[in-house]
Amino acid sequence: MGDKITFYPGYPNDKKTKFVGIVTQRERKSEAGELQYTATDGMMHLLRSSGTYRIVNKTPEKITEMICKDVKVKTGSLAKTKIPISKIFFQERPYYEIIMAAYTKAYRKNKKKYIAQMNGDKLEVIQKGKIIPNFRIRQGERITDSSYAEDLESMVNRVYIYDSSNNKIGSVSNSNWVKKYGVFQNVISVDSGNGKTEAKAELQGINKTASLSMIGDHRCVSGLGVIIEDSRTGLKGKFWIENDSHQWSDGIYTTTLELAFKNIMDIQEEDEEQTDTSEVATTNASVTTNASGISDVLNDVLNQARAWIGLGENPPGSNHNEVTVYYGWDAAWCCMFIWSCFNKTGHGNLFMAGGKTAYCFDVKDWYQARGKFGSTPRVGALIIYGGEGHIGIVESVTGTGPRDFVSIEGNLSDTVKRSNGPSCSTVLGFCYVDYPSTTTVSLGNTSAISGTSVNIPSSVAQTGITGNYTCYPQFYGRWNAGTTQRRISEIWGQKGKTGSPENIATIDGYYLIAVTHKFGQVGDIVCVVLANGTRINCMIADEKNPGDSNYTEWGHDLGGGKADVIEWESMVYGFPNVDKWRGQRVTTIINGGRYQGL
Repeated sequence: MGDKITFYPGYPNDKKTKFVGIVTQRERKSEAGELQYTATDGMMHLLRSSGTYRIVNKTPEKITEMICKDVKVKTGSLAKTKIPISKIFFQERPYYEIIMAAYTKAYRKNKKKYIAQMNGDKLEVIQKGKIIPNFRIRQGERITDSSYAEDLESMVNRVYIYDSSNNKIGSVSNSNWVKKYGVFQNVISVDSGNGKTEAKAELQGINKTASLSMIGDHRCVSGLGVIIEDSRTGLKGKFWIENDSHQWSDGIYTTTLELAFKNIMDIQEEDEEQTDTSEVATTNASVTTNASGISDVLNDVLNQARAWIGLGENPPGSNHNEVTVYYGWDAAWCCMFIWSCFNKTGHGNLFMAGGKTAYCFDVKDWYQARGKFGSTPRVGALIIYGGEGHIGIVESVTGTGPRDFVSIEGNLSDTVKRSNGPSCSTVLGFCYVDYPSTTTVSLGNTSAISGTSVNIPSSVAQTGITGNYTCYPQFYGRWNAGTTQRRISEIWGQKGKTGSPENIATIDGYYLIAVTHKFGQVGDIVCVVLANGTRINCMIADEKNPGDSNYTEWGHDLGGGKADVIEWESMVYGFPNVDKWRGQRVTTIINGGRYQGL
């Protein structure tokens, strides 16, 4: 696991084209005496890592460079749009979606379509749809099998247009499509103009797809266009590769392509940043609410599901593994997997109000009876399949149709796997879980903090938030000269020794706290995420070290073996007023880097 694999598909004639990835899965099949390895390229880091960003006046290519640097993915050739984006905001979005949302902004201005892909170990963004030169796929020469289908799943026949203030300013539609098929509606927002051109580009008719198998050719990759001549299916003309699969077996190289009749870009939208100025327990506090209404609780559940990807049965065919052990029963375990993802992360109350079942139709009936079951995939929704029954959780949504999603599912061929689209033929619908909203509590500072996240495992015993404190004024000027603690106390003094209504010392609206070095260093800005979704913007003003009394890896042990993660820098010689947070577990601390005033 983790070994680097470099593969040259055109060797020895082509030594430049290569796949670079790391081994992410391996499987031994005793009956065949085989070892199977799966290697995944660097795109997995962009798909599986998320961040929160508020970006001003940067081009898509600069945005891509910036976030790839954050996640340590190298960049190669990035399509030059030279179109600066005045403002764009993302709340807990996968890095891949951030890149494509930025390029979507450019597409709406220059009408050029883009696709992100890996070239070796570097991410590239290219203009989508360029035809492979001097290359044709003809019946009788390359094609071994082909098929063609039509559907309405991607149809958009009416588009409403909104301005940047969320006022509806117009619409476009195809009346013939609406009359024949009914309304399939989308909405867009524009920074300027009437948006008619952008809206027309969103209209989509009947979705036509085709696939074919052929003698292998490594030039055929997603995002490029090909010329096809196949009289058996009527495929003749220019097509675009949506997915490509290449197989080498027993000396024979074959390629399978999924084709589109239109060159369609993977459209991703930015998040809408909203501010609610209502009071939160104190008169001076403000609240910023995630526009999607989803908190890090959802990320907790999804991260647990991701952590189990690749988990199989030991021994094979036994229904026995870490999931069934945690659930307490060896049986068909797809629903046990979902239950375990919620309960292992401490959010079991969100799954059927704390219920426990290994039967996925029980889940469907429970949510359906409460009006929380529908046909539209949403991130975090539980997908229910028909037949004998199967269940998974939606990790991301890839389009507007009921089958446009990526899910994580347990007991899929006896393994936890990620499924790009439905893994079973019949999708009955989606159960909508009531994830709590995320709020950011701050005092004059509503910055969205992104950076390195440290998740506290649910197995760590915690006191929850307490009033544990150090009297900050008492220590003012007492730290050794030259230390960062001393510098922060001086800045606090220069800024008027400010404090919060909770009687906690603050600098620029950041609560001053002490934590262990597990979460960062003195002078770092951090976001403390609580189990109920509350986020508290803080600055590390002091660091708890192994030499301190009752030190543990995660915080102070105040008795009973439970870690108290946060120690407040109190404005008074006494406990700060933290009753509104008292007892809440700390689930994550996000380190946003150094305070700029140092």
